[in-house]
Amino acid sequence: MSRTLLAIDVGGSTSRAYLVDETGRCLGHGRNRGGNPASNTPDLAAAAIISAVEAAVVDAGPGPFDIAIAQIALAGPQAHVAVARLEEAFRRLGLSGPVVFAGDVLAMFASATLAADGYCLIAGTGAGVVRIRAGEIDRVVDLAGWLLGDRGSGYWLGHEAAKAAVAEMEGRGDATALTPALLAALDIHDPPGRRQGRPMPLRQFIDGIYALRPIELAKFAPIVVAHPTDPVAAQLIAQAERYLVGDFALAFDPSRPGPVVLGGGVVSHLGGVRTGIAEIIRAAGQQPDIRLAGDGSVGAIVLALRAVGIDVDETTFQNIAASVAERTARPVVA
Repeated sequence: MSRTLLAIDVGGSTSRAYLVDETGRCLGHGRNRGGNPASNTPDLAAAAIISAVEAAVVDAGPGPFDIAIAQIALAGPQAHVAVARLEEAFRRLGLSGPVVFAGDVLAMFASATLAADGYCLIAGTGAGVVRIRAGEIDRVVDLAGWLLGDRGSGYWLGHEAAKAAVAEMEGRGDATALTPALLAALDIHDPPGRRQGRPMPLRQFIDGIYALRPIELAKFAPIVVAHPTDPVAAQLIAQAERYLVGDFALAFDPSRPGPVVLGGGVVSHLGGVRTGIAEIIRAAGQQPDIRLAGDGSVGAIVLALRAVGIDVDETTFQNIAASVAERTARPVVA
């Protein structure tokens, strides 16, 4: 029975699991909703992660598997993770080694570069900047979660868009194309009548927003970036860019250069972020090396291989990326 590894990238919106061999070749892939313990109960977070792993094992085909390690790259506080529940489930699937954790930012960084030093800016469900030295986190700016920060994130954009829609419907805010788009996203129409002193669409919108888990407001971020010419949306996009560039300025140390990895589903829509970062780096007399990482999948596998003592060179890195791309192009159990 050949030895395999589990690599799990747990983000705010999606949990991705990969069963790989010791060359990094992807044998199975599964995914589920986000398992960030900062925005879920420990049980809900564990359920999402376990479902993703179960799907990856099923996708890999007939077992049994000797899984040497379960490497979890996690968004959110490890202290809130139901570790015992995860380990019990993984043991049933063939885990013989330890469950180990790393920050999802390290996985994102390792998805775009093998460098040991550099920076990672994330704008996905959450947002912030990390400075990395010798493969470890050296400084963090923001990434404090939806209650305490994550300015410029998908959650922040969605939350601000929802507030702007309410302000317009109440008559205290500017008209914006975001309002009808958000109403449509919640399948709210404009029937006549009033209820509890508010127009019916506004009441339905408020009820619909509070029926969501707070972190689910991130699903409105694509609506914001899809309306770049709308004045309200444009202001939100510009503010998100300012927050993120400001975070990078705080994390950047001119005496410690390195590649800058941009990650998360929102960052590619915020063109001012790349421009602002490049200006900061050039002002320090350096040439910007800015790279885009789609998600932390490749990096989670890199971290899993390193955790069992396997060196990852450039050839192995490229093979991992190609294998993940090929496997994830196939339909999987969600």
